Amino acid sequence: MIANPIYGGAYAYGKSRSVPGYGGRSGIRRKARDEWLALIPDAHEGYVSWERAEEIRKMVSDNVPASRHHGAPKHGDALLAGLFRCKRCGRKLTVRYTGANHNIPRYSCWRGLLDNGEPRCIAFGGLRVDDAIEEALLGVVEPGAIAAAIEAERRMANQRDQVQDALLCDLEAARYAADRAFRQYDAADPENRLVTSQLEARWNKALARAGEI
Repeated sequence: MIANPIYGGAYAYGKSRSVPGYGGRSGIRRKARDEWLALIPDAHEGYVSWERAEEIRKMVSDNVPASRHHGAPKHGDALLAGLFRCKRCGRKLTVRYTGANHNIPRYSCWRGLLDNGEPRCIAFGGLRVDDAIEEALLGVVEPGAIAAAIEAERRMANQRDQVQDALLCDLEAARYAADRAFRQYDAADPENRLVTSQLEARWNKALARAGEI
């Protein structure tokens, strides 16, 4: 799920393609990111910022084994590594990474074969399983994210209202000051040029202040 662009608030489309499989059945293969049909960062509210999501994705990607000797089951980007158990024998499934870039997970039950020479139980590709679990998880998490976004918008609206109220108070005070300055200027003796010039300057300053608000 962390590798999904939704996590960072991005919209993505065309991330996989259908390929021929065994027995005439088709399979699903993930495309490289530069082959996706669309990737639009900041398309919606994310769980983390797009930049942080990219950092996390890189850290996860760096854990994918690049050699034939794969590390512990929890290395790599398989979503369910270390969580699956075999229905037949109850052992934990291991994860192996296949493909040219060793980035396609495959879950399998090998412990019986490796430890006791027993027949291998099950093995299956991990892409569809991970995608299904990811979709289910997002279905649970998204309502909370939507509620959080609504709450954030409500708080922003309240903040905007508070700022608007403060500006209205400032504007009312500035208009009152300008009106008072005008009355003082209008009541001054025109013959007293020093006083009238000072009052006129004060009036103009009050008008400018009201205009700024």
